[in-house]
Order: sequence, then structure tokens, then C-alpha cells
Amino acid sequence: MKKSIICLTFIFFMNNAVFSGTVGGERPDRSPSWVGSVVNKIEDIIIKKAKEAVKTEKKLENASSKKPWYGGKSEKKKLERQLESEENELKNCLSSRPTNSKSNYEKHIVKTREEAYNDSNRPNNEVIELTFSLENINTIIKKYEERVTRNPSNYDIAIEYYETYLICLKCLIDMHNEFISSAANDYPRMIADNKDKIKNQIAEINKELPNKKDSENVELLKSNKQYLETLLTALDEAKVTLSLQKKWAEDNLPKLEERRKTTETTLNTARITKDVSGLVTGIKAKFESLQVSMPPLIMFKLDESKLKSK
Repeated sequence: MKKSIICLTFIFFMNNAVFSGTVGGERPDRSPSWVGSVVNKIEDIIIKKAKEAVKTEKKLENASSKKPWYGGKSEKKKLERQLESEENELKNCLSSRPTNSKSNYEKHIVKTREEAYNDSNRPNNEVIELTFSLENINTIIKKYEERVTRNPSNYDIAIEYYETYLICLKCLIDMHNEFISSAANDYPRMIADNKDKIKNQIAEINKELPNKKDSENVELLKSNKQYLETLLTALDEAKVTLSLQKKWAEDNLPKLEERRKTTETTLNTARITKDVSGLVTGIKAKFESLQVSMPPLIMFKLDESKLKSK
């Protein structure tokens, strides 16, 4: 697995921002603690959340779009909001660290609103979330394959398998699209903003240097300037690595869309015919053929003391 790491220290310019723990790059980890995992594993939680979302999805199909006589939201609007919330929580679970994961990658936990703004770890976090989601879905497929193999004629198990897999695929496709959008718009702007601020700091140092007589202060300013210039180069490299991450997600998307369409067609046929013989095989081999190795990562070590004047 290839990894590109830029280890630098820099105080990023933090501002108050709208912070949410349920968007790409900042999703909370729902994996049970060591004690909790004895009873519940993340894949079991994912299956539970997926079944809840599927149930709401079915209710939505027949929901009325008429508003009640006393005003307020229609049944359809309420269920749409409920489904959106359930799918968002399913994404949180999918992107959590898989049980017995062999991955060495760790998400940077965002603890404050200030940390969420211009955090260079966000694209890395989002890539890790997508990779963990692929790994979790693979585990779910194996669990259902075992159940279906033991009960090849059990219609309910086979249908549940496909419904769970399908809604997980839909969420994974959404997450890929969200990352592609962020990698095209938000993250490059984040890099550009930081470059502008660094250039401004360099300009301020250039103005200040001729006025400094104390050798210690002069050396400190020169050191900071050199450091900032190094960081500018690193941010240019970050743009290149970000484009590789974006391409990785774009390459995954058509394969996931093809699997979604095939699964949807097979599931609809089985619901009509009540014949589950065609559901027993097919998913596992196709999903495992998807290349999920992670693209290069950009990583920054943040150290607020680096640029403090003495």
C-alpha cells in the first residue's frame, strides 16, 4: 500500500466554523469498545441500521404527500427526513473501523469546531472512511453468504441479504460522490486559503526583518520564513496528492454503480417471482474483485508553538 507522508509542523489559521460530526472527513467512529465488541461487532450494528433504513424506505414508497389539515409536514416529508437521518447514521457506521481490521491507518479525531476548519487531515479521513466502508461491506457479504448457504431456499434471508447490501451500496456511492465533490471544490480552496495566509505572513516577515537589530530575533524570523516557504512547497504537493485521491474515488464509482444496478434488478425480480435461487451466488466474487487499496495520503503534524514569537 503506497503512502505519501509530508511531516511538517504548522499553526493553521483556525476560525469558527459550522462543525458536524456526520460529514465526510469528520464522521464519528461507531465501533464498539473492546467490552462491547464481545456482544456486538460493527458489522452487526451496520446490518441493524441498514434494516431500519430499508424498512423506512418501504414505508416511503406508499406514503401520502398530502399535508394534514392542521398544517405541518406530510407523511412523505417526515419519512424522507427520517430516511435521510437513518442513512446518515448508516454511513457513520459503515465508515467506522472494521472488526479485526489489519489497517494501520487511523483517523484524525476532530474534537473542536476550530479544528474542523482548514484541517489538512479531512481529505485523508474521508479516504480512510471510504476504505473502511468497503472493508465492512465485504465482511457483511461474507456473513450473509454463510447464512444463505446454510438456508439456500429461505426467501426471507436471501431478500434481507440483498436489501442490506443494496442500501449499503447506495450509501457508499453517496459517500464517494461527496468526497469527489469536496476534492474538486472544498479541499483545493482550503489549500489555496492557507497558501494565501502563508504568503501574507512571509510578506510581513520581509517588512519586519530590516527593522530588527537583535540577532536572536533576526534568526527567529529567518527561521520562520524558511519554514513557511517549505510549507508552501508542501501545500503544492498536497494538491497533487489530493488529485490522486479524487481519481481513486472516481475509478471506484462506475464499478459500484454497476453492482448497484445489477443488485437492484435481481432483487426486484426475486420479489416478483419469489424465486431466490439466483440470489445465492454472484455478489461475493464481484465485490471482492473491486480494487480497494488506499491511495496516497497527505499528513501534517500540527504544532502551534512553531511560529510563536519569543
